[in-house]
Amino acid sequence: MRRILYKKMTSLQNRSKAISVAETSEDKECKTYVKKSFVYMVTPELKIDATQSPPDIYIKKSYDTRTKEERFSFKVKGLFYINRDQMYFRVDFSHSLNIHITWKPKVLSPKSVTLT
Repeated sequence: MRRILYKKMTSLQNRSKAISVAETSEDKECKTYVKKSFVYMVTPELKIDATQSPPDIYIKKSYDTRTKEERFSFKVKGLFYINRDQMYFRVDFSHSLNIHITWKPKVLSPKSVTLT
């Protein structure tokens, strides 16, 4: 079974756009939840800041052996400039990816179990 949810929000007043995609799937081995989101905010600028810093990147991964849950998180935040109609615009962005996997317990068949 697989379910996908797509959201797109745009605000002309705030000059922002947000897109998110969430997917839930289940098979005989695991349940998986994946969420991707993209956020952009645009502001007009008079000139480009030449001392801009590189994007910030955050990565986190964890695995719980007792509950057999695996989590992964990846986030990128930064900015870039665009030129349109002889005007400069600053675009602040934030991208994220979250994955959550729950592994199902394995059931051993009677053929694979040997008693000595």
